[in-house]
Amino acid sequence: MKPFCNSTMLLGLLSLAACASSPTSQITGKAEPIQSAIRATIEPSGNATILDAPSAPFTATEPSAPPPPTAQQIADQEQFTRVGRFQGSVAGEVQSLVDRLRRDERGNFVSVYYDNDGAPSVVFQFLRAGPETLLKYTRHPRFIGKTVRWSMAQLMADQAFVMKTFAADRVIEGSGIGRNDVDVYLLVSETEFRALAARKGVTLPESVVLNSRSAPMVETGQPAAAPNPAMAPEIARLVRIFPRDDRPVGTVNVINSRARIVLRDGCFRLADQAGALVLFPLGAQLFVDAQGYLAFGPAALPGYARVGEIIEFPGSITEVSTPELVDPIHAACGPGKVIKVTALASAAARNTQQRATDNFGAVQRLRAEFGLDEAQARRAFAWLERKQATSSQIGPDGIRVPPVTAATIINASPGPPIKDTKTCPPGSKVTFGLCRTPEGWQKPLPQWLAEFLEQGQ
Repeated sequence: MKPFCNSTMLLGLLSLAACASSPTSQITGKAEPIQSAIRATIEPSGNATILDAPSAPFTATEPSAPPPPTAQQIADQEQFTRVGRFQGSVAGEVQSLVDRLRRDERGNFVSVYYDNDGAPSVVFQFLRAGPETLLKYTRHPRFIGKTVRWSMAQLMADQAFVMKTFAADRVIEGSGIGRNDVDVYLLVSETEFRALAARKGVTLPESVVLNSRSAPMVETGQPAAAPNPAMAPEIARLVRIFPRDDRPVGTVNVINSRARIVLRDGCFRLADQAGALVLFPLGAQLFVDAQGYLAFGPAALPGYARVGEIIEFPGSITEVSTPELVDPIHAACGPGKVIKVTALASAAARNTQQRATDNFGAVQRLRAEFGLDEAQARRAFAWLERKQATSSQIGPDGIRVPPVTAATIINASPGPPIKDTKTCPPGSKVTFGLCRTPEGWQKPLPQWLAEFLEQGQ
C-alpha cells in the first residue's frame, strides 16, 4: 500500500470530537490562526502549520513489585540452570570433538547445536550415517549423532539466493541458518510472499522455512483491517500528505531516537533534522485531542504525542529512499531527505514514566541491599532528593548543571569488587565481591545513607 494524499478512499474515518461544527477562518492571503478546535495556522495555500505544542497531561503509573514466580517460571529457571551447568561442563570436549570432525569427517560433518529441551544434550549433524559416525569418536551419553539432508554450503547458498531474489521487494526482515534449515523472517504474510514468488516464477529451496509476523489474511485475500486508515475529512483538508510505511517496522537498532515532528504548510517535517520530510510507521493515525491539538494515535491513549512536540521511537534516525515510498512525498511536498520514524510516543511522557520507574527501583534497592523497610526506604529516598535539590553546580560554560537525582545515586553500581576480607566492616564478609552481613545487607553504608540514619529517621 502506498502513502496517499488527502484521501478518504480507505476503510474507516477517525472520530473528530468538537471539530465538525467549528468554522475555520477565511483565507486572506497570509498565515492566520484557525478559530476552531484545531490549534493550527492556515497558510495561503489552505494547508496548516503547527510548529510547537505542549505535551498532553500525563500521570505516570508507579510500578509494583513483581508477583511471586509461577510454577512454570520456577521450572523454566531450574531448566535454565541445568542447561547452563551442562553446557559449561562439556564445552571444552564439544569444541575438541568439532575440530576433529571437521578434519576427519570433511564432506560428511555439517554442524553442531545444543538441544536444551528436557535432558540437555549436544547434537552433531552429518550427511551420512549420523549416529554410527559419531560412535566412532565418542560414547558420551548426552552426545547424539543425527543424519540431515543439507550441507552447510547448501544452506548458505539457499539463504543467499532467497535474500538476493527478494531484496528489491522489501518483504524479508532477515534470515538465519537454523539447525538444518534456512529461517526466513517475513514482513508480509506467508500468503502474500508465496504469491509474490509465484509472480516472479521463483521456486523456493526446500530448506527454506518461512516465518511471518504480519496480520492474518481473510478469505478474500485482503487484510482483516485496513493497515493505514484514511484521515478524517476535517484533518485531510489541512495536510498535503500523511505518508505511512506499507510494511511493519521490523528489526531496528537497540537504541532510542528523539525528534520533533512539525507540520509546515501541510507537510510533516523533522524540525531538528534540517526540516527533513517524514515517513510515518504502518498504521499511524491522526486525531484532534480534547484540548484541540493535532496528535498521533487512534485515541488519546496515555503517552500519546502531539504534532509539534518531541517524540521518541526505537531505532536510529534513518533515511528512506525506496521510490514507492518517497515519490508520493516528494510529489506533494517537493524534494528533500525523507526520514522514517518507527513510533509516535511523547518523549515528555516517557521521561515522566521513566522517572517514576527509576524512583521505584531506588526504593526497592534500599530495601534489598541495605535492609530498610518500605516506609524507611521511602523516607530515605525523599531525604536524599531534598539534599540533592540544593546541590546543583555551575558548569565551565556558566550554565547551571542539574543536580544528580536520588534515583541515579541509589541505583548506581556498588563499585569495584572487594578482594580482601580484612577490609569488610565487623559483622560482614566478602560475598560475591561485596561486604555483606549474614542477612545479606551490604556494608559499609553509603555516606549519605549513614548520615540519614544517624538522624534517627
